[in-house]
Amino acid sequence: MCLATVYIGKNGEKEEVMQDVAWIKPESTGLHLITFMGESKLFKAEIKDIDLVNSSIVLEPLTTDSSQIVSDDQQD
Repeated sequence: MCLATVYIGKNGEKEEVMQDVAWIKPESTGLHLITFMGESKLFKAEIKDIDLVNSSIVLEPLTTDSSQIVSDDQQD
């Protein structure tokens, strides 16, 4: 099973924002990331880089504000 760790790229640095991401769904306001266990977050971001060998995805913020998370949902 391939699960990814997702990072936000900022000023040449990467900040980890989510682990064990199984699905990424594009939405009109950004990207909806969902973990294998059902945790979901919607980010105002686009995909900058996908590294399948190391199971990592780097997102690039669509806005310059400090909050890229649009919603932070917990599903049962």
